[in-house]
Amino acid sequence: MRSSALGFGCSAVMGRVGRRASLTALSAAYDAGITFYDTARSYGYGESEGLLGEFLRGRRDSVVISTKFGILPARTSLLKETLKPVARKVFQMMPGARKAVQGQIGAQFSANNFTVQVLRESLGTSLRKLRTDYVDLLFMHSAPASVLAQEDLLAEMQRMVAEGKVRRVGISAEPEVVEAAVTANLEGLRSFQFPCNLFDLSVAERLRGSAGDVVAVANHPFGGVQRVAESKALLMALATDARTPLALREKLAVVDDAVLADVVLNAITDGTGIQVVIPSMMQVGHLQTNVAAMERSRFSSQELGWLRVAMVAPMQAA
Repeated sequence: MRSSALGFGCSAVMGRVGRRASLTALSAAYDAGITFYDTARSYGYGESEGLLGEFLRGRRDSVVISTKFGILPARTSLLKETLKPVARKVFQMMPGARKAVQGQIGAQFSANNFTVQVLRESLGTSLRKLRTDYVDLLFMHSAPASVLAQEDLLAEMQRMVAEGKVRRVGISAEPEVVEAAVTANLEGLRSFQFPCNLFDLSVAERLRGSAGDVVAVANHPFGGVQRVAESKALLMALATDARTPLALREKLAVVDDAVLADVVLNAITDGTGIQVVIPSMMQVGHLQTNVAAMERSRFSSQELGWLRVAMVAPMQAA
């Protein structure tokens, strides 16, 4: 299984972002050489997989598809479907309005559904919507550590691999749950997706030291608005720190979005054991910046290693 190191996350497809903008972003990603597409049964209120499957028609053999089960989208009424485009426009004009309705949005989903029946039904729906007879990766979505003891569920996941419906199975969860899964070393459960940014590379370090064939996928690499601001501030501080190597100080003289993307994406994937990183790239400009950063990094592997250590230390001290 081979794919681009930069993955396209479909969590906003048909959710925060409508059909036309979603297709524009998907087209830009595919044209840029991105071949890893990550979705889930719950993304886009249950519509993300369908649009991805439509877009990838005729392209299936050239991409890797990752999806998830365990969080189910609630059924939506005709009125809610009609109001979605209106809500998207409101959020674009008033970003602050999104926080006010986050609780209501969360109520549209049913989480922690990890049963054999849900697995079978969810995968069947995913395959139909994605217009394929198999997915490359199937993750348990936001799973608690308790799923590691569900022998019937794990056995059914392995059965689906044997039947050719899935190439690999794994768990998508918070770092502590993924670390527990790595420690458990369960047969066949060697694929992991988890949040990872420059301030928390603990899972990456744990995976690098683990034995066996492991697939590691990092999501939320920039860590949100606050982490972006913190990252830029730290990089600017390192640019004027006498302990920073001179050549590195020169490269950090201007910390713009391109430099930030270069540091974040390459520090996470270069020499860490993480094969794929998935940032949010629904805006074509962001996508182009991220692609350029990974194709033509200005930093050497040694410099990226130095930055990983230098940036984690202040956060640990704090």
